[in-house]
Amino acid sequence: MNALFARARRYRSIAVVGMGKNTGKTVTVNSLIAKAREAGISVGLTSTGRDGEDEDVVSFRPKPPVFLPPGAALATAGPCLGRGSAGLEILEATGLTNALGEIYIARVQEEGSVEVSGPERMADLQPVLARLQQLASLVLVDGAMDRRSASAPSVSEGTILATGAVIGGSTEEVIRLTLHAVEVLGLPAAGDLSLPEIEFLAGGGVGAAGTRGPIVTIPVATAVDAPPEIASYLSPQCNRFLTGGALSDPLAELLWQASWKIPSLQVVVWDATRIFVEPGRWQRLTRRVPVRVALPIDLVGITVNPFSPEGRRLPGNELVRDLKKMLPGLPVADPLA
Repeated sequence: MNALFARARRYRSIAVVGMGKNTGKTVTVNSLIAKAREAGISVGLTSTGRDGEDEDVVSFRPKPPVFLPPGAALATAGPCLGRGSAGLEILEATGLTNALGEIYIARVQEEGSVEVSGPERMADLQPVLARLQQLASLVLVDGAMDRRSASAPSVSEGTILATGAVIGGSTEEVIRLTLHAVEVLGLPAAGDLSLPEIEFLAGGGVGAAGTRGPIVTIPVATAVDAPPEIASYLSPQCNRFLTGGALSDPLAELLWQASWKIPSLQVVVWDATRIFVEPGRWQRLTRRVPVRVALPIDLVGITVNPFSPEGRRLPGNELVRDLKKMLPGLPVADPLA
């Protein structure tokens, strides 16, 4: 974890995003908090869901607690404030709520475990994160691939991806799925976007554009289900598809089909957290169509959990070694090694 933390400490805020449940996200968060404490760096913590409870609310499996040292800052729902062993001083109420209640900002007075249940909406996460950054040098956001908005570059500066045995039955499958996630999260920026195109994407628009001329808005309520009329707005002269919403499997299929008539087709998405395309279809699309983002995500590194809840174990050293080989320059660590 030393190389990963050395890189992580350069950031003010980091989202720790798991590829699924039990990929070691909480262990990663605890490891980063421990490293920060050793280095004398103050930490803040929140989440885009619920974490730190004794057992998973869905699977009822035991979960590792989240520990915070004295001086750490925490944003969590009111009902969670007394559920851990840490002594907390409530600093303020945010006026923001999640399913459990109002979210409070607290300071740890006595070290111990905490239960974290932070903002569920990205619009709420942004001000909470900004407040925690006033109280701490490094703020961690506990997220998940199904709550990947924590990784949005408009929210956190960097992202750590937690992967592990739970997502695949073999080392090869875990690596394949992890490389797909890294490829999507690491999409490069579309460097030649005009200001109107950036504003259009930021507003969630769906449209088409060419090298010259205005953006043509495609009048669909949502592009997720890929209504066929989208293809009629694309042509060799209007060959850049813009979406500020989700890039889904059906939409990826429609764009792949359109690429046979428009070989110069390009796709620009607002950011990679809005891409939901399965690996096989993604590879087929990107072999023909370059996909770029308006806001790129800075991937800080990867952590690996070689254990699955069912008791299956993959060779953690092989996972780390092979991912390092395939992703040179990106720190990869097993926090429990």
